[in-house]
Amino acid sequence: KGPDVPPGSAVSGRRVSDRTLEVTDKINGKVMDTRRIRLSSDLKTLTMTLHPVGRSKANILVFDRQ
Repeated sequence: KGPDVPPGSAVSGRRVSDRTLEVTDKINGKVMDTRRIRLSSDLKTLTMTLHPVGRSKANILVFDRQ
């Protein structure tokens, strides 16, 4: 809950592996997007892949540790 959270929002997550999480966002029970968050084996790069429902291409964000 909060001022910026749409009513009926829910988020669920699961651990895919030691360094990978999968998070699903829903509104009123309908899946809006799925995110896969992966940390590289050297722990220096975080990659987030966002799969919005209804789009064929994913958004990929890559973060390097400094």
